[in-house]
Amino acid sequence: MTVPKNGFRASVRPALEADIPALTDIKGLGSEAIHRDRLRDAQDAGFQYLVLLADQEVIGFACLVHRRPSYWSDADDMQNLPQIVDLQVKESQRGHGYGSDFIHALERIAAEAGSAYLYLSVEPGNNRRAYALYRRLGYQPVQSKPYRKIWSFTDCQGNVHSGEDWVLDLVKPLPAQAAD
Repeated sequence: MTVPKNGFRASVRPALEADIPALTDIKGLGSEAIHRDRLRDAQDAGFQYLVLLADQEVIGFACLVHRRPSYWSDADDMQNLPQIVDLQVKESQRGHGYGSDFIHALERIAAEAGSAYLYLSVEPGNNRRAYALYRRLGYQPVQSKPYRKIWSFTDCQGNVHSGEDWVLDLVKPLPAQAAD
């Protein structure tokens, strides 16, 4: 999928092992094992790890989850799928429309896979910019108030990642895709 943007060409493709340094730069130090785990998870048809490129530079990433990996604390939860998880755009590239383009590409991918809806979760208090973007793109809250979500997982290097967030789940109906 290619989208023209500010004189560059933006595209979305599956993440590759060669992308790990760029992905780590975006997510932060200590995230290399998470990216390796996601590449492994993307070998399963229920999980896609995708990157956003502008002028062949990785400027963002996201997981498109149709089935949660078994090591996630909410692995057995089959609700609110497919779901966009951990969408991030490089800080220097924010505010240029790349996030919107990325979300639209993820919506098309989910719709082409036969999904009628796409979900995501956001912390509306701590991530107001993302919440406003999702609402502007047509995502509607599933709940009336944020709820407490406690999560944890152990990465491939044995590091335990855990946290607590106050999130709202959002949903957007997707247009039906015409059969080829």
